[in-house]
Amino acid sequence: MKSNPFLLLCFLLLLPLASASAQDFKWQAQLTPVPQPGYYRVLLSPQITGHLQESLADIRLVNREKQAVPYLLRVEQPVQYQTLFKEYEILRYQRRPGGMSELLIHNPEQRTLNNISLLIGNAETRKTVSLSGSDNQQDWFVLKEQDVLYAIENTQKTTEVKLLDFPLSNYRYFRLQLQDSASAPLNILKAGYYDTYSEAGKYTRIPVQTLSRTDSAKTTLLRLRFGQPVYPEQLVFHISAPHLYHRAGRVVLGKKEASARVRKKRRRQQIEQTTVPLLLSSNTPATLHLPRQRVEELVVQIDNGDSPPLRIDSLQVLQLNRYLVAEMAPDQQYSLLFGSEKLDAPDYDLMYFQDSIPRELPLVHVQSLQRLKTDIKVGKTKGSKILIWVAIAVLAAGLGLMSIKLLREMEKKK
Repeated sequence: MKSNPFLLLCFLLLLPLASASAQDFKWQAQLTPVPQPGYYRVLLSPQITGHLQESLADIRLVNREKQAVPYLLRVEQPVQYQTLFKEYEILRYQRRPGGMSELLIHNPEQRTLNNISLLIGNAETRKTVSLSGSDNQQDWFVLKEQDVLYAIENTQKTTEVKLLDFPLSNYRYFRLQLQDSASAPLNILKAGYYDTYSEAGKYTRIPVQTLSRTDSAKTTLLRLRFGQPVYPEQLVFHISAPHLYHRAGRVVLGKKEASARVRKKRRRQQIEQTTVPLLLSSNTPATLHLPRQRVEELVVQIDNGDSPPLRIDSLQVLQLNRYLVAEMAPDQQYSLLFGSEKLDAPDYDLMYFQDSIPRELPLVHVQSLQRLKTDIKVGKTKGSKILIWVAIAVLAAGLGLMSIKLLREMEKKK
């Protein structure tokens, strides 16, 4: 069957529209050049994240030729827990007469502990061990009369960690004796313990365009306007007086959105608000965590009761750091394209190799930010809508002519 010119014309009309809608970005940000090849973290500033979807799906990292560069999205956690291996000092590890090895461990701070972790080179053997403690290396007291170290083998590494438990104690010295009468000594590399600690996530301060304060008889009202959409996640109050205070209140997060046009050249503004309880006390840090949502302003209301208003030296608005992790080269100029309400998150192979990329990487910052021209949004302009309707009409006409042609050919064959 010969190709229909109407269908070909319709396809040519719709093709640029589909391409235009796929590249419907509203903003572009240039990045600082990188000094050498490797992986970097691109810090997403509040000015960027405020124009993104909540999921951050509508952002792309591109090079000078506007080719997409694969990236990983990493988000700081408010509190991060890490476990570290902390070593004890090994004063000596030597072979004694009678087929016995002796490991002497120093606990100078006399930490209270009930286990010691030993980092041992892989060995297909088992050892009988005993443990004792002392404060002067002269008088020794038994802690564990007998235990067995066995299956010292790690299929992934050349070393294995073995945990030796014993009753809670705080001796200055610990002596581990290993029976070596049937084999050579073990290769004990380190002795220590695992310590878990918490670390606060990293935040970036959100610029406040205007901050106004009103103190009435029993209420303090703070109104913060940002001048653009933002995602505030933490408020930090710096209060200098009085010395003792206990105040309840609330934070109202507001967002203005233009709704349907009810009259020509006039729009009705609808206010979306979320209220978060607030408690400021001199006994606790003056910090409030907020639900993550896009807002343009927020209002802090503090109930003073009969007490004088608080002296608030400053009020910081923060958001958790978010990064794009990507491999970058110094001979390229990179930029971010973002701000598309309908764009889905990309699917890159890099997501399967997250554990292979270090957590700590050099930072890349935004150099300049600009709004793209409106003529890029071809799929949303009035002219584009007309073109779509024309293409639909052409398509309908083409289908109609094809139907008539097929009917006539069927009649001729009868």
